Amino acid sequence: MQSFDFILFGATGDLAMRKIFPSLYQAYIDGFLPPIGKMIATGRSSLSTEQFIEKLNNNSKIHIKNCDDKKWEEFIHNINYLSINLNETKDFDLLKGKIDNKSQNIVIYFSISPEFFIKACENLTLVGLNDDRVKIILEKPLGMDLKSCQAINNEIAKYYKEKQIYRIDHYLGKESIQNLLILRAFNPIFTSLWEKEHVDYVEISVFETLGVEGRGEFYDNTGALRDMIQNHILQILSLVAMKIPKKLDAESIRSAKLSLLKSLKPLSDEDIKNNVIRAQYDKSGEFKSYLAEDNIKENSQTETFVAIKAELLDDNWKGVPFYIRTGKRMADSFAQIIVYFKNKEDLNSSPNKLIIRLQPENQISLNLKVKKIGKTMDYEENNLILNLNSTLAMQPYERLILDVIEGNQASFNHKEELETAWAWVDPILKNWQENKTPLYYYIAGSWGPKEAFDLIRRDKHEWHNC
Repeated sequence: MQSFDFILFGATGDLAMRKIFPSLYQAYIDGFLPPIGKMIATGRSSLSTEQFIEKLNNNSKIHIKNCDDKKWEEFIHNINYLSINLNETKDFDLLKGKIDNKSQNIVIYFSISPEFFIKACENLTLVGLNDDRVKIILEKPLGMDLKSCQAINNEIAKYYKEKQIYRIDHYLGKESIQNLLILRAFNPIFTSLWEKEHVDYVEISVFETLGVEGRGEFYDNTGALRDMIQNHILQILSLVAMKIPKKLDAESIRSAKLSLLKSLKPLSDEDIKNNVIRAQYDKSGEFKSYLAEDNIKENSQTETFVAIKAELLDDNWKGVPFYIRTGKRMADSFAQIIVYFKNKEDLNSSPNKLIIRLQPENQISLNLKVKKIGKTMDYEENNLILNLNSTLAMQPYERLILDVIEGNQASFNHKEELETAWAWVDPILKNWQENKTPLYYYIAGSWGPKEAFDLIRRDKHEWHNC
């Protein structure tokens, strides 16, 4: 098995400590991680390797369930720390000096603010760390709108080829999302029903009970539309509705997703007025209002909740509404996809539903009507449940980092996907910036604003809250 070198920019940050190092450790003890040549953690902090390891022991190890102390010591033995100023080329000379020239597989993870991506790429190129051996992982958000996303993509393309770039979205590494394509491709019961003739509507929800949790400055400049809808939820929507390609390889999957995203019906100001709801949480009991959170601008109009009725121009889905929503400080935390199948006109009962749970559990269930037990012909609802919470299931970051090492781009965003998503979202952002539609409010710890319920009930549908 070929060894690899791993370079992490932003190694002292929260994401690195909570997700990246625990995922690398898990891959190591699972036996999936190839032999490590060099593992170089970099950051702005002036730390020795010993001081950085102490930081890992205090801030990263705690996020690993059932950590084996002996294996952990073996794992961290491979790590070296290097203090780097991303604007200083001489620091990159030091980095290059720590990489073996014979290394054939070099993974560089950018767990840093996107504003530093371009300068880091430029300096990596100046020291020769951009040849075909190198793959780079880019964390979101990639831009704040279409123009800034294109600018980042175009600049990075000066230094790295598209096949070297891995734009990571951890939702695409979740077990139930990975299962979605298999479920659709290899089960004729769903393959034959997955179209407008049989599907009434689709719901995608991502809710959090948490508020901004100390990320006020970041969140106030971002908001729910950019943070969740533009990347995570539109990626999920594309996997739900795209045509299943003949081959489930990276090129075919990414092409199918892009085609689907291009079929999103553009939103006019009138569409936004009727089909897009933005809201912000207000105080309730122990919960502060959004405006009372730390580092939030006075009278901020930043949304913490969004609900949208989206439509596709794709022939397979024309006329089928896709209701998407996301919110912070909600009544419960979950992420789920629900496909509602059509009833025949002579049946006065609730529809069959396929429920795909992404979190907190990975689970797929099919809601069915079954006969009640006993001397009756009455029916009741019950679920066929496929539990994907196996001890063998990988955490999203573990799976995705291993995919990068192996050169598999199937679960990563192509630049055209992101730009197409931004092109659809941009009119909403412009509409809000011009205050053409109102900002609503909802009680912290609730299911969201009344207007989001009105949006879906207008079509005689209901949100599935659980």
